[in-house]
Amino acid sequence: MYLRLYLPSLLLATTLAHAQQTSTPASRLTQALEGKTPAGYLAGQPPIDIVKLLPPPPAHDSPLEIADRAVYAAAALGIDGPAWKAAQTQLTPPNIQFMETLSAAIGVKVSPQTTPATIKLLYRLLADFVPTMNAAKDAHKRPRPFTTDNGRACDPLVAQGRASLMGTSYPSGHSGLGWLWALVLSDAAPAKKEPLRAWGIEVGQHRLDCRVHWASDVAAGRILAIAVYDRVAATPAYREDVKAAAAEINSGTVYSIPN
Repeated sequence: MYLRLYLPSLLLATTLAHAQQTSTPASRLTQALEGKTPAGYLAGQPPIDIVKLLPPPPAHDSPLEIADRAVYAAAALGIDGPAWKAAQTQLTPPNIQFMETLSAAIGVKVSPQTTPATIKLLYRLLADFVPTMNAAKDAHKRPRPFTTDNGRACDPLVAQGRASLMGTSYPSGHSGLGWLWALVLSDAAPAKKEPLRAWGIEVGQHRLDCRVHWASDVAAGRILAIAVYDRVAATPAYREDVKAAAAEINSGTVYSIPN
């Protein structure tokens, strides 16, 4: 069994304009959410200085960078295996497969039809998360691991020669999104905190299984999530939306992923 590291993915017009003004392609997370995100909780506030808060990627041949390469190499042993296939269910948040894994973790079907207040909460968070993520990616422009050796990755864009559509590597947007949503939904459903946080960690782990991120990208994604969460959680609007989401979740029908 190969090494598995469990380490502590809007759009508003401004976000799209920002992506067009930089040399970093818009990530799949950014593209997948185009036109679906309401105003965030931090609208009108100074942006999070994520470049100051987030350490840079590991230096070349540093111990952390050597560890990154080792984890990436070890993940090759899992190609086409169960973890690789599980990672393919979380390629494009928030598509149906991705939301099914979240629904299974929280035990309630999460969708615009069944939990509109919860969906509103999650999408408002994305309005704050995505520009912060883009700022960090633009600052560092780290290459994806599979670009260093023409290695395989579970995302079909790699095999299609369109990997540039995935954006750059540091920090991992998927890892940050998974951890942010896990933290937030733990506020709305404290009884589900453990499975939700396990799900949040697994979202980041799957980026290693997929061979599309370095291990330090995944860890940095969690730092990114915490930076956004700390700011958002202090706003009255967030607290009101969490109450509405909690009411939906508490009254929802028990859900598990269909076989």
